[in-house]
Amino acid sequence: METEIPVRDIMTRPVITAYAELDILSAAKKMSSANVGSLIIVSNNKPTGILTERDLVKKVLAQGTDPRSLKVAEIMSSPLVSIEPDASLREAASLMLRSGVKRLPVIIQEKLVGIITDTDLVSGSSLGLNEVLSDLLEMHKESIHFEKPEGPVRGICEICGQFSDNLENMDGELLCWSCRDGKR
Repeated sequence: METEIPVRDIMTRPVITAYAELDILSAAKKMSSANVGSLIIVSNNKPTGILTERDLVKKVLAQGTDPRSLKVAEIMSSPLVSIEPDASLREAASLMLRSGVKRLPVIIQEKLVGIITDTDLVSGSSLGLNEVLSDLLEMHKESIHFEKPEGPVRGICEICGQFSDNLENMDGELLCWSCRDGKR
């Protein structure tokens, strides 16, 4: 029988927070200096929203807006999708998948006690989470765009392991001239 790991065992704490009145440039600097991808926005010591790197890119940079002229409240995501510390990692993964979020603030009685991310779930996964985790990975794969190299590329041949200045994509593998000739 599988033992469920509770969110509290792998959540990150303390959580980096900010106020909704903070300007976007200051919020971005705070995220950078703390080396985090999001800020939980608080008002009267209660979590009210989240500001993510994605919000900064899509709602500020891509729009060409001056980050000094916007307040966090104008672009944060709200209401929060959150979870309690006693919930299982399976429940957290399922909630992330249903809600389409990558971060869940951990809240108990309106008090922010931690945060859990999709990356935390992978590191804390146990048997039985494979299906939910593969769904999460599939969800993220849609937002990642890989470009196929055109023409010769430098690197390591995926068959022989030798370095080559002339790798080419053949059936999804980057191959040197020798291995390409062997496959034809």
